Amino acid sequence: MKKDNLKSIIVLSSICLVVAILMAAVNFITDPVIKENDDKKVQDSLKAVMPEAESFTEITLPAEAPKTVKSVYRDNNNTGYAVAVSTESSYSSNPMTFTVAVGADGKIIDVLLTGYSETKDFGKDTYPKTYIGADGDTIGTIDLKSGVTYSSTAFRDAMADVFTTLEMIGGEK
Repeated sequence: MKKDNLKSIIVLSSICLVVAILMAAVNFITDPVIKENDDKKVQDSLKAVMPEAESFTEITLPAEAPKTVKSVYRDNNNTGYAVAVSTESSYSSNPMTFTVAVGADGKIIDVLLTGYSETKDFGKDTYPKTYIGADGDTIGTIDLKSGVTYSSTAFRDAMADVFTTLEMIGGEK
């Protein structure tokens, strides 16, 4: 009886070890591909909001930057900044993500919603565009979307965080 138990333990442990080694090998092979695809998605969203930009430099965020701002990129021609943002509302099942371009004049050039999974649509193709032309002083005056006030409030608050972060890095005029 003890011999059978020992044999079972050895067999199960061996199977677990082999599976763990195989999973590590798959991760080793796929990790660079996943990172490359993620980088491509970021670059595509940057080019979508700032199509005239040739290249971008990522700026290190200050430690006290709002948590909604995930990364800031400066256009190497100094025409503005592209900011990747992720926010959640009280009823979010997944974060809402978007990229916003802010020109050198401190006004929003474009907004691209890159992730929104809520069942109730707040006008994902239209509402973010209402922010175009706004700046840090006028962002709070943009109307919330009726029926989805939690999502539109989270969106507006995250937009304000963009300007807060740009002020911290010296990028807003």
